[in-house]
Amino acid sequence: MPTFDAIVQQLQAREPLAPLYPTQPWNQDLSRQIAQASDAELFGTAPSSGSTMTTACRAGLLLWNDDLDGSHRISQGVEDATGSFWHAIMHRREGDAANSGYWWRKTGAHPAFAEVQAEALRVLQNESDEQAQEFAAALKRAATWLPVEFVAHCETARRDGDEADWLKRVQVVETAVLLRWCRNRIASG
Repeated sequence: MPTFDAIVQQLQAREPLAPLYPTQPWNQDLSRQIAQASDAELFGTAPSSGSTMTTACRAGLLLWNDDLDGSHRISQGVEDATGSFWHAIMHRREGDAANSGYWWRKTGAHPAFAEVQAEALRVLQNESDEQAQEFAAALKRAATWLPVEFVAHCETARRDGDEADWLKRVQVVETAVLLRWCRNRIASG
């Protein structure tokens, strides 16, 4: 069974980037491995049974693999801000902006928002797309992640039939940062 780090490396190397609105898992075998691996196999440790962060990590890995159903089954059982964060992303990616907005309200000001914002700005710094520049300016003014605004940009792209690469790169940042945040909570006990 692959480890958490090996799965993340595989997902980060993925080309082309994950679509904003996937219709099926990118790699069915990877979803199976994520679901079947024990906590010890996946994380190199045996956290307490039913650990919220190991569960949240699994939801995130499945989501990055475009396994919306698998991620949803897990994230809806994580009843804290982090579970709501994953749940909100999943509903955005399935194209349900209103439901995503509900889960963003439940998330509140998540501790990972500052890092998501900083990494998103780094990705957007050389973008020439006008929408990307506007979003970067909004992130700078807010000094935090703006998930509802990101949902709106994704919805505009869906409506226009143009999944801009900058949106996909920011989506990767959002997922990778939250996964790293969750993984660090496992490592720190």
